[in-house]
Amino acid sequence: MAAGSRPRVPDPATPRSTGPPTTRGGHAAAWILSLLATGVSTYALEALATAAGILLATSGVLDGLDHGVLLAALGISYGVWALGLRTNLRENHALLGRTGTSTNVLSKAAHDLALARSCGPRALRLASSGGYVASEVVKEVPYYAGAFGATVVTDSISSSDALVFLIGTNLGAGAYEHGLGRLTRLLLARR
Repeated sequence: MAAGSRPRVPDPATPRSTGPPTTRGGHAAAWILSLLATGVSTYALEALATAAGILLATSGVLDGLDHGVLLAALGISYGVWALGLRTNLRENHALLGRTGTSTNVLSKAAHDLALARSCGPRALRLASSGGYVASEVVKEVPYYAGAFGATVVTDSISSSDALVFLIGTNLGAGAYEHGLGRLTRLLLARR
């Protein structure tokens, strides 16, 4: 190293390797861990988001707001969710690059497919993020079906109540995604 130059410090969000473990046992273990992590993560996300939605809906904080204001708040809540998800996508990609595991099995599958095709770092990041986001979008369907289905089944729940519930679920999901990303970063820092 030249005199006066500082050593390069690796960015924790940048993977050290571009792929999963190279042994068959390591590859199988990475898939098993990813499947388990996906199950645990999905359960925890859904529990937290649902609890946050119920808490906001029953708190009365947004009662009486105009439908248009609630729709705007729903849009903002999606922005909060996206910010939390952004943190988690970055750290999940780092986890995939360093260990070959993921907290989302669809993200791992997309990443491994791109890796098998010898794609570059940008394509690997897009693949892992695309798989993760696709599964998150699919998870939105039960929330909408439940929230608006409840408005059809009973007169005691209005469309405004359903919107408030969805706002709460998005805020809870955003907090969860951000927290999971931070936890992943802490675990990677210890390795």
